Amino acid sequence: MKRSPFRQIRKCYAYAQYTGARGRRARRGLQCTMPNLATHRIPLAAHPTTQSSVIQSLDVQVSVPSPGILTLGYTLQADMSRIRVGQEGIPGPADHLWKHTCFEVFIQPGGSRGYYEFNFSPTRQWAVYRFDSYRQGMTPMAMANPPEISIRKAPDCLELQATFPLPINAGMDTAQRPKLALTAVVEEESGTLCYWSARHPQGKPDFHHPDGFAFEL
Repeated sequence: MKRSPFRQIRKCYAYAQYTGARGRRARRGLQCTMPNLATHRIPLAAHPTTQSSVIQSLDVQVSVPSPGILTLGYTLQADMSRIRVGQEGIPGPADHLWKHTCFEVFIQPGGSRGYYEFNFSPTRQWAVYRFDSYRQGMTPMAMANPPEISIRKAPDCLELQATFPLPINAGMDTAQRPKLALTAVVEEESGTLCYWSARHPQGKPDFHHPDGFAFEL
């Protein structure tokens, strides 16, 4: 019987998380490829230094509804009375969103040292930055077609979905496919920030680290 590609991909996800907690193994962990037009749910894990008793789980559903378009659906399961979330407002660009509850993705074009950082806030604000290399040459980016952000709230859940065009230099028509680092910052009511990622590097939380780019589109 032919093996399901989805089963193999789930194994890759589990391996990426396993290696992420073990330093050297993480650096030689495989990259996991997600086929076009498929949908995959990827669990995030809290950094060991920012564990939370308030949050039960956080995952991201990744899909490519059409070529060059990416949809990310973040689901946070938590006691929302103890999570600090800003009020929804008029969608638009804003800086410093990562200082509060914020859902993020880092996209690195295939074969490039540079990458893009996307921030999506439950306030429906967003930000995009381009970096020339690891934490170097940050440039805020304008978007001709801003992301479409929708929010759903419940006492035990927060869902954010963002649909946006991939950066022009991060298309999927090249031999080397774009890599993703899936992350989030969750602020507790006390002001404590909890850092979540599909794969953490060694040391302190660092969403920009090359080891975090665990998946390929």
